[in-house]
Amino acid sequence: MIGFSWLKPVTQGRKFRYNVLFTLLFFVATMVPDYVLKVTADLPLQFEWLFAGGVLLFGLLLSFTYRFVCLFFIILIFLMQLIQLNHMAYFAMPIDAENLMNIVRESKDVFDISYLRYTWYVSPLLLLLYGSAVWVFVKKPLIKISWIWLIIFYLAAHKPYRAWSHSKDLWYFQPSIMRPSLRNSISTFAYFFFRYLPEGYTKVSIDYLPYQAEQKTTDTENILLIFGESLYAHHLPMYGYERNTAPQLLKILQSDKKWQKALGISGGIATATSTLLFFNTIREPANAAEIQAKTANLFRLAKAAGFKTYYLSNQESRLTMSFGAKNVDKIIANDMKPLFFKQYKDEGLIKLLSELSLKEGRNFIVLHMRSPHSPFENRYEGRESEFEKFKPAATSKDKFTYYCNTYDNALLYTDMVIANMIKTFEEMSKGRKYSIYVTADHGELFDYDGHWGHNNLMLEQGKVPFLFKQNQPMHVPSVVSHYQIGKIIAADLGYVITNPNEHDNVFYMHGNNIDFPYNYIEYRIDHSKISELKNGNTADIVTK
Repeated sequence: MIGFSWLKPVTQGRKFRYNVLFTLLFFVATMVPDYVLKVTADLPLQFEWLFAGGVLLFGLLLSFTYRFVCLFFIILIFLMQLIQLNHMAYFAMPIDAENLMNIVRESKDVFDISYLRYTWYVSPLLLLLYGSAVWVFVKKPLIKISWIWLIIFYLAAHKPYRAWSHSKDLWYFQPSIMRPSLRNSISTFAYFFFRYLPEGYTKVSIDYLPYQAEQKTTDTENILLIFGESLYAHHLPMYGYERNTAPQLLKILQSDKKWQKALGISGGIATATSTLLFFNTIREPANAAEIQAKTANLFRLAKAAGFKTYYLSNQESRLTMSFGAKNVDKIIANDMKPLFFKQYKDEGLIKLLSELSLKEGRNFIVLHMRSPHSPFENRYEGRESEFEKFKPAATSKDKFTYYCNTYDNALLYTDMVIANMIKTFEEMSKGRKYSIYVTADHGELFDYDGHWGHNNLMLEQGKVPFLFKQNQPMHVPSVVSHYQIGKIIAADLGYVITNPNEHDNVFYMHGNNIDFPYNYIEYRIDHSKISELKNGNTADIVTK
């Protein structure tokens, strides 16, 4: 039992084939249900070679271990997948920690027999697949290695340790509708049992009056929204920056009078938070009910108005969880095409855009960029002769000079990409009525009151560009919040958003977390003046 007996190679070879058979059955059990759900629930699950290789290796290691260890992990994985796949079959999205808790809170509703209409096949399928693997392990003479369980537990402890040690935040454990279901299960259950429950987590939720979305007429046929990354308005020439970091966009604004600009204030200080709030058109802090209802969700409204919806992104597919992947007809993210985006970077979005057909029907396209996110010099790596205009850049020993110069060089690349996105879209939309919007998730700070980068809860970090060309021009103030931009786009989609909670031009910038602890800044926009009213948090609010 300690190792291989090389005195009987023929016998060991016969045994090893059962190890291989178990490994293959284990692999099939974890992967096949995803392909079943791709058909039955119309889910955009993707095959990931690296994860698949990890599953094969883990299955092989399990085949060499003791019966107790193997059965423990198979039963554990079976139960996680049973919950995960049933949730996906019914709700068309992977389960997260909050919804996992709802199984306990709302068990009567969760186990209602009516759910079987959509999930009846999940349990029999898993029992058949995992049962086959168990049968081989129990009934067949497999090779055993006594110490292999140490490696198995070491590998299995990776995600739980990250959750327990707080070395990664919630975003690291966020599931994605594109990822293999088992990968999502490992992340969700690790976070749930090793962070969520031990800390007595409660979702921050404040009671607000519900939003309303009233449909109106619109003749806009194609809408393009370019959602940038880390675009700080005060490093762009159209907002008074002394360097011409956006020569092509500046030329577009000056040559085409249909283009307008305003200063935008982002809804959140990080990509995940800002994306969720922007695409759901959320104003207030801790409005969990509206996030769940998605009354003003731009993708939902677009689909309801007859638009075909696209989300093409050089960001991770986990972001789609925040705005509801089921509302998007076509999703492509960088973890779905890693080699493609590694080669083309943000220019890959132009290629993907050019492959669409925009000559008929209505189309709502979101291009979510990665540039100019830090490390800034990576955005134009290999093309320094083209974009490294501001020097010294990477060679500078002074932090401020280094950050500013590499960031401004990355802006030159970003400017080129956005200009070509606009050019491509306008050529594809010739003869059609179209609108274009450009903004970003948040800004970037450069030693502003001692702060660098983003994830700093301060209004300055929220200053982003808002450039737009509308089919039906409307009056837009010189300073607008992300929430207001969302309402402007919703109007172009054919909807008037009514929020009875609005008052006195007061808006909010939300912190790095939309759950506990929930921090925010309350501010007022008075013409072009921004006044901070309150820097607060919801930690002391009774939650539900």
